[in-house]
Amino acid sequence: MLLDEQLLRCTHYLSVQAGLIRVAVSKPDQEALQAQLVPLGFLQAGDHLPLDLLRNSRLHLQALMPTSLVRETSALPPVGSNSLHDWTLALLMLRHQGEAEQRIQALLQLLVERLGRRSGNWYEIPFPLTHAELAELSGHSRATVTRQLAHLREQGLIEQDPGPNRNLRIAPVLVDA
Repeated sequence: MLLDEQLLRCTHYLSVQAGLIRVAVSKPDQEALQAQLVPLGFLQAGDHLPLDLLRNSRLHLQALMPTSLVRETSALPPVGSNSLHDWTLALLMLRHQGEAEQRIQALLQLLVERLGRRSGNWYEIPFPLTHAELAELSGHSRATVTRQLAHLREQGLIEQDPGPNRNLRIAPVLVDA
C-alpha cells in the first residue's frame, strides 16, 4: 500500500486485518534501506497503526507472516483495541527498570502477553527473534542479552529452537512472576 499525501489526509490509521508486522521508524531524510531503525513494537490482527507517526519520521513495516492492512477513516480506533502507541509506551516503561535481568524478563513477559501462544508446557513467540533484536527492544547490548538468556536457559526457563526458525519458548513461571 502506497501512502501518498491524499491518502494520508483521509486515513487516520491502518488496521491489521490478518498477520503480524514489526514496526520501526527512522529519520525521514535517511535512505530507507540504509536507515538506522528504532523499533516501536509489533502489531497483529485487530491492532491499529496510527499514521500520525509519518509527520516527523519514516515508518518501516516488516511482515513477519502474511499480513493484510486496511485503511481506517474514523478518528479513533475502537475502544479496547491495541495500538502501536500501547507497544511504544510498554517498551519505554520496561527500559526504565533497573537491572538487566528485570528488563529482559519484562520484555519476555510483554512479548508473551501480546504475541505469545501456548504450546504444551511453554509459551512460544511465533517468529524468530535474534539477540540483537531483543537488545534493541530492551535497550541493552547484544552481549548483555546473550548473557541474560544463557542464564535463563541454564535455569530451564527458556528454550530456543536451533536452525533458521529459532522460535523462543518461555516457561510460564517466568511470565507469571
